[in-house]
Amino acid sequence: MGRCNGALFSVCERSLDGGIGTEGRESKVGVETGDRKEERSEETDLELKELTDRTLKLFGVIAPEQLGPALLSACDDSDKLRSFCELVDNDLSTDWMQKIYQYYLADRKVKKQDYTPASLAQFMGLLAGNSNDIVDMCAGSGALIIQKWSQKPDTRFTALEIDENVIPFLLFNMVLRNIQCRVFQMDALSGEDAVRAWNVTKGEEFGRITDIKPAV
Repeated sequence: MGRCNGALFSVCERSLDGGIGTEGRESKVGVETGDRKEERSEETDLELKELTDRTLKLFGVIAPEQLGPALLSACDDSDKLRSFCELVDNDLSTDWMQKIYQYYLADRKVKKQDYTPASLAQFMGLLAGNSNDIVDMCAGSGALIIQKWSQKPDTRFTALEIDENVIPFLLFNMVLRNIQCRVFQMDALSGEDAVRAWNVTKGEEFGRITDIKPAV
């Protein structure tokens, strides 16, 4: 019979004669307890805090709320872009900016902002198949685009996003990864014209932003 011992199940091995082995070996199957979940949550929070603190320092701001304009300025600064790549160990398959925005800046109450987890973004990228042109109608910081780009780097993207606060994070992500993308600030469901629009074209190392519909 199995017995529960803290965070581990200990399962006795049945003897060859069909009985229960008196010295049954234990096969340990990990079970996450509440304490372990809390430890894992604390570890995740510490990692996010370190990421956030180092990112704020790199871009010369003291609070996440100041990060958007700093990211836009950095889009023209190759040294800052390279430094951020080094900060994340050149792992550009992860939407690092989403982690910061989701935790500190997302408006879950009014705008119901809860961004796509990486596992679902990867799955959606696979569902898109081999298409060369993809539209992300609620782009956020670009998590879905990043995962599809990781799978097929030559894909061209169109990103629609209504929230002006997250668009700097989206544009930074596109420039950092040298992703060809048109970005429109608009309500994808209303059919109304875009408020603003940008075109990100590929460069030698990083993308370049052209403001194709400036603010009035």
